[in-house]
Amino acid sequence: MSYLALYRKYRSTSFDEVYGQKPIVKTLENALKENKIAHAYLFSGPRGTGKTSIARLLAKALNCEEGMGNICNHCSNCKEISEGTSPDVIEIDAASNSGVEEIRNLIERVKYAPTKSRYKVYIIDEVHMLTTNAFNALLKTLEEPPSNVVFILCTTELYKVLPTIVSRCQRYEFKKLSDEELTSLLTDVLKKENISFEEDAIDEIVELANGGARDALSILDQLISFSSSSNSLHAKDIESLFGLTTKKEKITLLELIKNKDYQNLVSSFNNLISKNVDLTRLINDLLTMLKDALIASKIRNDKEDLYTSLINKYFNEEEITNMINVLLDLIKELKITNNPSLLIELYLIKLIDTNTSIKEEKIKKDEPIKEKVIVKEVVKEVPVIKEVVKEDKNPTPTSIINTISKLDPIFTEDKKDVFTQDNGLAKDGTSYVLSQDDLIKLTVLSNKEAKRELMSRWKLLIPFKKDPSLEPYITLLLEGVPYLLTDTILVLSYNLSSRAKLINIKANQKKLQECLYKIVGKNINIYALDRIQSTNLVSLYRNLDEVKRLPRARDLNINDIKFE
Repeated sequence: MSYLALYRKYRSTSFDEVYGQKPIVKTLENALKENKIAHAYLFSGPRGTGKTSIARLLAKALNCEEGMGNICNHCSNCKEISEGTSPDVIEIDAASNSGVEEIRNLIERVKYAPTKSRYKVYIIDEVHMLTTNAFNALLKTLEEPPSNVVFILCTTELYKVLPTIVSRCQRYEFKKLSDEELTSLLTDVLKKENISFEEDAIDEIVELANGGARDALSILDQLISFSSSSNSLHAKDIESLFGLTTKKEKITLLELIKNKDYQNLVSSFNNLISKNVDLTRLINDLLTMLKDALIASKIRNDKEDLYTSLINKYFNEEEITNMINVLLDLIKELKITNNPSLLIELYLIKLIDTNTSIKEEKIKKDEPIKEKVIVKEVVKEVPVIKEVVKEDKNPTPTSIINTISKLDPIFTEDKKDVFTQDNGLAKDGTSYVLSQDDLIKLTVLSNKEAKRELMSRWKLLIPFKKDPSLEPYITLLLEGVPYLLTDTILVLSYNLSSRAKLINIKANQKKLQECLYKIVGKNINIYALDRIQSTNLVSLYRNLDEVKRLPRARDLNINDIKFE
């Protein structure tokens, strides 16, 4: 018998064997018990999380000879479904059957009753690969199929599925498996295979799998073949096979950064390159270690591991935060560089230089200052401060003014009316609301180049937090990310819906405009979406684009979008 891959060998044979996805399993089991069977299901989520496996389990539970909801794996129906030979459970790969003709053939076959089962089940995998015409051909049948037909659609890219298809299905969103669930899965498989293992090896596989059960088992399969001894699993084998660095090597790099040892830092990095390590993963690993150390320094967990405690011993919180920011910039640069090793080497040196400059600034601040100097500075500064207050209650630093392009104002209101004093951030009140049509128009009209320019200036808002009257508004703006930008409206995206709602309250708008004026030089209406709204907008935009229903920019007028 030919070798069977682990992810196929240990595919779930009953709902009890499913790892993760417990809410989905529970919902399906309850529906089966109460005989509340939907005519169409849509399973969406990351690859390797069990969509097709649970689709087959549902097909078994619908057709098991021992009764509805059972999965005996012994009756002819269960065996045929497991082997993929059941005449009543048809699996279709939409990637290779994406045309309208294939769907028309499917619709013709739907009319016929099941051969030997209760239900005829159609499992359409990677359904997002169907063409628009194929989707449209499927619509009517999907909405009102025969009573003994069930459709199960599976996709990894839900945003490509037409909204008209999604609305006709019961939708189940699969999630990535947690580290604990993957660890449990791998441990069970290794015990069944009688293979000993190191816990560090399991941790490495879990990290590489990134929440995918199939990926985890595929990596394990490859590792067992690579290992010098097929009866044991070692972390060093994973590091050698996948070009990973050990924690000790990563800690050594951080220690050399702490000691400002340029020569050995470059030498150690070149040694890693000679071992063909995955450089992108190296940077992500360093970022993860620093993140864990920063969290541990704030939580003060007694159970923190040796490496986390070492990082906190080497660096203080400010230095760790600074290093995280530098590495985040490096990750952005890696996406567009043709020479990643050179770029990483430069950024490792930058980590030393940046931390050194921080320490020098602290030393300067801590130096004792003579009393005479203080008196002279106070005498010199007082008249200047008085003069500024007379001219402008909210002065913009000259350094910031020089970095900002002057844009023509777009509102006709007098600046005095726009920039009125406010007693504080309003927590409730009447809000602005933009319709989906208006948001689609804004997406079409959005100026990507202007948005990039605004994002590069975004941190210039920080100095204005010193003004108590502006601080809550600046803080609120900094929590958002510029999402869409036209001549009249800026749309921000927020992780939390509660923060987005504060932006949209009319009472806050004038003060927010005043803050934004500091870095763009003109008055712009500000609107906010939360993460779910942003995701839905992207999905709607792509669906409209696919069916050629997007409005053309030349046919739109920004003044038609009423911000009221």
